[in-house]
Amino acid sequence: MAMTNAELRTDIARLDEKLRQIRIDNGRNPNPKPRPKIVDIPLSVALIDRLQPLKVIAVKYAAVLAAGQITRIDVSKLAKYEEAAKILRYSMGFWCGLHALGAGAFLQIIRRVNEAIDTGKTDELDINGLMRKVHFSIGLMTKDSALSYEIRGAAVIAEEDVDTAIADVLPEINEYEEDDSYE
Repeated sequence: MAMTNAELRTDIARLDEKLRQIRIDNGRNPNPKPRPKIVDIPLSVALIDRLQPLKVIAVKYAAVLAAGQITRIDVSKLAKYEEAAKILRYSMGFWCGLHALGAGAFLQIIRRVNEAIDTGKTDELDINGLMRKVHFSIGLMTKDSALSYEIRGAAVIAEEDVDTAIADVLPEINEYEEDDSYE
């Protein structure tokens, strides 16, 4: 049955208060600030390019899951992608940030599968559900027309300058990560 607008507003207010209480119970800021947008579009584009090999890994992993198998992946070898996704979450561009969301979700799926393998709880995994989540993550990491519109006309950072740009923005990001006062 469809809810009226008034019922939806009431439900949203109830859920907001519930989330606020959960944050208080966990010792976090009950009213988080929005995540700051400090990574400019040229650096975001360079980070998206660096995440493309992770997308290839995700496609191959989806094929493994489609075959009804699970496998352990050494996440320590994916640390550079995790860092790129972490930085990209602070992008000024909405569509650029979606790439970070897709990469982060895929890395979380890998951790979940690894944990299930390590604890012997693989029978609790829903392989079809995991495959759908990986597929969704791949979709978020796909360069499409929306991203093209957002990055249109953006300056291109030379590959040798990307690490310098990351080093410049990373201290501020780490400060926000430690503060934990944002969404």
